Amino acid sequence: MAESMVAEVDRDARAVERCRAGAPDAFAEVVEHHQAAVYGTALRLTTDRDAALEVANTTFYKAYRALDTVDATRPLRPWLVRIASNEALNYLRARGRATRQTLGGDAGELALASLPAGERGPESEAVAREQRAAVHQALAELPEHYRLVVVLRYLHDLSYAEIAAQTGLPEGTVGVYLLRAREQLRKILAAEGVTADALS
Repeated sequence: MAESMVAEVDRDARAVERCRAGAPDAFAEVVEHHQAAVYGTALRLTTDRDAALEVANTTFYKAYRALDTVDATRPLRPWLVRIASNEALNYLRARGRATRQTLGGDAGELALASLPAGERGPESEAVAREQRAAVHQALAELPEHYRLVVVLRYLHDLSYAEIAAQTGLPEGTVGVYLLRAREQLRKILAAEGVTADALS
């Protein structure tokens, strides 16, 4: 296990033990450390800031109630991201369809910041912003099961095995979903005049 991962597990384990011992501020440490990953997952899957906030709150509430069952020798982030993913999918299913609205402003920039900005001139920054917005919109148009594996693979950098463990899908299905998702993204982006390089 990498040194940074060991440090994260140790920090999480201490926070969990303090929570179990009744320390009032211990869970705030967990929230503070993992809120970006949880909210980011929710935002990318729901594409709605208010819904993402609701999902993040529900995620941390459920996590707090389940702290007695968590394995403190393992990192908390994958567990929390799995809860957030499930809650986001539940949110989408409750509405009967995948939400397809475009985010604007800072939230849109944060929602899919994985594309390189290139040179820092005003023109290249504007192109990068347009590409990020196009990729984010294309991601929002994917079926939720494809969107989930894309978010976990490319934005959380999980392996196929980790995605399979988090979603309950066979590893082969994860690979097929990712392949089909990338192909759909390419087609959607091509229709918008964005090259496939934006997916790299």
